[in-house]
Amino acid sequence: LISMGLSASTSWPGLNPRTLAGLCPSELHRRLKYISLAVLVVQNASLILSIRYVRTLPGDRFFTTSAVVMAEVLKVLTCLVIILLQKRLNVKETVYFLIDVIVVQYKDTLKLAVPSLIYTLQNNLQYVAISNLPALSLPSWPPSFLTS
Repeated sequence: LISMGLSASTSWPGLNPRTLAGLCPSELHRRLKYISLAVLVVQNASLILSIRYVRTLPGDRFFTTSAVVMAEVLKVLTCLVIILLQKRLNVKETVYFLIDVIVVQYKDTLKLAVPSLIYTLQNNLQYVAISNLPALSLPSWPPSFLTS
């Protein structure tokens, strides 16, 4: 938490470093599991509602493909920042790590290509559905219907 600029006095339930240090690993995993679930629920609900709001505004609409690409760019940048933080801000080590994982272990990278393409198709279809379905039916709609 300190490396992310947060102090020990930051009041996040279940994330106080002093409290976490005294927990057994199974208790810590359970808390992190529920925190992750809550964050994902809020993320998916806010994503659907914000897309619905923007897509129903009068005027010119943006291309759904550009929105999907920008969302993926933000995810890549977030992952790169996390990897950089894991490598203790060592850019050289981070680049070597990425080359090893992406280029040297290319078979694993290729195995992820098909699910990635299906995921991109799913995100484009999600924009179409959000534009055409009533807002109340969307939060119950499974966000990963193609990949499950």
